[in-house]
Amino acid sequence: MYRKIFIDKYLKNGFSFDEAKVEVDFALEVLFNYTYKDFMLGKSIEKWQLAKLEKVLNERISTHRPIQQIIGQAFFYGRKFFVDENTLIPRPETELLVQETLKLATKFEKPKILDIGTGTGCIPITLVVENKNIFAESVDISFETIETAKKNVLLHNVFEKVRLYQSDLFENVDGTYNIIVSNPPYIPIKDKETLQVEVRDYDPASALYTSDEYGVEFYIKIIEQAKKYLLPDGYLLFELGINQHIIVEKCLKDNGFSDINVVQDYNSIERIIIAKA
Repeated sequence: MYRKIFIDKYLKNGFSFDEAKVEVDFALEVLFNYTYKDFMLGKSIEKWQLAKLEKVLNERISTHRPIQQIIGQAFFYGRKFFVDENTLIPRPETELLVQETLKLATKFEKPKILDIGTGTGCIPITLVVENKNIFAESVDISFETIETAKKNVLLHNVFEKVRLYQSDLFENVDGTYNIIVSNPPYIPIKDKETLQVEVRDYDPASALYTSDEYGVEFYIKIIEQAKKYLLPDGYLLFELGINQHIIVEKCLKDNGFSDINVVQDYNSIERIIIAKA
């Protein structure tokens, strides 16, 4: 009954049914390890749990702050990660970036990977958990973001396989790698007011916006320097914004990259681009 009450409350405040269902179930699972199967089997919920759930969901409905930030956790690749106001909430599209990176990693005996703009650290952590031979280094311009990523490294017990440090792109990077992967900011600042409240008002601006017209500023900066940090036969991968693949592909070609491949996501959007050094 309480599940339906909260879903109805979402609906009365302009949320879709799918969004309401997903978020109520997410809150129950993260807060109390309570699954939809438990609900169907009639598992009860304590009064204090109901009060906590109500507080979380009321804040979400009234402020539109992302529920992951309110709770402080998000799921990525089936695993929990700490999130806060300094980190971009992991998106399903980024799981595709991880999948493509894992495929390429099988080409190397002991893949060494650099992740640029790590955020929560979900990309390198997932890579080293899924492939025990991978060693990853991850950088972010924000010290606060790196501190949150470190919490996730400890949470998943991969502190021996993931190195984190502050760097503005390649500024403090001194190694060479088989693969460089990045989900950089790719939203032109001029588009800020068109975004959902959840993104515009709560995701960290440094993880979202670029100063150029087409949102490709950071792709170009990374591409122009990447070859110095890639080992022979190394690869560069990006997550892309909508319709950015044409500009990024041209930049890759102009900088001597080959074997360029664009991968569509589940909505048939050109989401991942892969290039060989």
